[in-house]
Amino acid sequence: MSRSARFGALGTLGAALLALTGNVWAGANAQSVTADQAPQAWIVYAQAVSQHLQSALASDAEPAQRFNAFFGHWVATDADVASSSEALSEDAALPADPPTLKVKVWLDRKGQVTRVEFDQVADDLAAADLRALLLAQSIGASPPRRMKQPVVVRLALGAEL
Repeated sequence: MSRSARFGALGTLGAALLALTGNVWAGANAQSVTADQAPQAWIVYAQAVSQHLQSALASDAEPAQRFNAFFGHWVATDADVASSSEALSEDAALPADPPTLKVKVWLDRKGQVTRVEFDQVADDLAAADLRALLLAQSIGASPPRRMKQPVVVRLALGAEL
């Protein structure tokens, strides 16, 4: 299946910047920093992280294809469950936003992803594929000085950056 056909069927798996949170490089006390509070350099870097994750998940690599298939099935299953619940209660509305998966990403001083944490993924192979794809990413630039870690992004089916 061609890449464009796959995305036509599943939508575009995108990564949307949620916020910047976490620890300083030295491992001091955790502090949250919202996107509104973050320096512009941190936001730009977090967007680069988000774009790299999106590219990894949109690749033709077999793990990316398997994860996209799992995620698409997961979204479809959730929509089916919500639709059947709505049939029982005609006043219930379907959520407007697609399901998302929160991912925390830690990077080393060279911009290599060194650690990831994400919401529970019900399928062990899909979780392993996601972890392998994300850990293989290098942003290609050092994080800005004193940038808080981890960078938190949300992956969503059909999300646009």
